Amino acid sequence: MSGGRTTQNLFFPIGGGNEIGASCYFIRLNGTKLLLDSGIRLHSDTTFPRFDSLYAQNLLDGLWELEGILLSHGHLDHVGSLPTVVAEAPDVPIHATQATHDIMELQLSQAGGDAAPDATLQDFREVQQFNATRVEHALENIQFVEWDNPFLLEHQGSVRYPPVQVTFYPAGHILGASMIYVQSDAGNILFSGDFTPFDQMTVPKYQIPDNLEVDLLIAESTYGYQEGAYAGKVVEEREIFARKIERCLHNRGSVLIPAFAIGRSQELALILQHLIHSGRLTPFTIYIDGLAQNACEIYQNNGVRVFGYQVGKAPRGLLDNLDTFNGVLIASSGMLLDKSASARYAEKLLPDARNAIFFSGYLDEESPGRRLERLYRSKGERFRLNDRSVPVHANVDTYRLSAHTDSEGILSLIEKVYPKKVVFVHGYPQQRTLVNVYSETFRRFGKDIEVYQATNGTPIYF
Repeated sequence: MSGGRTTQNLFFPIGGGNEIGASCYFIRLNGTKLLLDSGIRLHSDTTFPRFDSLYAQNLLDGLWELEGILLSHGHLDHVGSLPTVVAEAPDVPIHATQATHDIMELQLSQAGGDAAPDATLQDFREVQQFNATRVEHALENIQFVEWDNPFLLEHQGSVRYPPVQVTFYPAGHILGASMIYVQSDAGNILFSGDFTPFDQMTVPKYQIPDNLEVDLLIAESTYGYQEGAYAGKVVEEREIFARKIERCLHNRGSVLIPAFAIGRSQELALILQHLIHSGRLTPFTIYIDGLAQNACEIYQNNGVRVFGYQVGKAPRGLLDNLDTFNGVLIASSGMLLDKSASARYAEKLLPDARNAIFFSGYLDEESPGRRLERLYRSKGERFRLNDRSVPVHANVDTYRLSAHTDSEGILSLIEKVYPKKVVFVHGYPQQRTLVNVYSETFRRFGKDIEVYQATNGTPIYF
């Protein structure tokens, strides 16, 4: 490996390498310079990717040198810093699906200082400082992409290189999520983004051609280093989830499910609808609150019906009348951020042993949701939430209904495309569990595939 301003192909994690959050990857392929995603960290003193690491290693003079920005999907850990990038690179084209644009617009429009009390971005001071003009400029720069429809990106420097061809494919995960395939005379890259290898109620599983030639696979590893959360057990987990809900409702309690506004809330609502339709749950009321309500409208505009048949928007005043509510609340934020809709409901529900708070997927290690989960397991009695000390008597549990793949799903993708090299991103390799996708890739593929674990600020040449 060598540094310097060369045309050698490289992958450089600016953020999201050996972490979950601030996903942002610089690639140079046959002289063309691209950015894959541009997210934020959800629970960190450093919100944004370290863009200055690009300049420190003399890889770019500035983001304005980019030929394009390619966005896999609309979650904030993948797009939240985009207005900052656009402020430095106002003329660089951004490519994403229409649904990703709409999801970004919903979330980033919360910025600028006028956010509602339960706004998703309220805890991120730097993001709150985005002004409306900067957000609008970022959204206006997006050129809509259709799946399976390749387009060319031309090199903009003084030295002319052949263009690269880019194709977006469905990734599952959430509405509009994409895997991104970049082809060139000097090699081909597949960026998995966040992907799902099984059909969900809201979106089908990822879909890529069988004959892709891949030199470098950039693969998410959210659950690649964690036990549990296996896609093969989703149906079984749903049944356990359903029984626990029914038990709580039978005891005249209420169930709160903190959920990501985008994707998870809609999926959970449809899972519960399906369980009621199939007779495995007695009918009950399901309310959706927080930013998730607005996200449901985006899903419905894209042909995924969420509201109707037991599912509705939480009525005004529900928070003050929870004592008489006997149903399920799905509310953002999924990690129980202070002052969010889910946190306000949790504050009311936690003191009553009849109630339950059920998490349904990934929780950041430093999030309030994870802290509550740990406190409950250690039989702690009080929890700090919304700047108050709250008694903990309600049942707290976590179910693996995530839209991320597990390690077997990651390994199946590797086997399908059989790249020359694979680099793992978007995971916690420092976790010491029995699951280790990096080691397992070595074991299964031997010397056929070179395996790398990304580390922020460290280039990988190929």
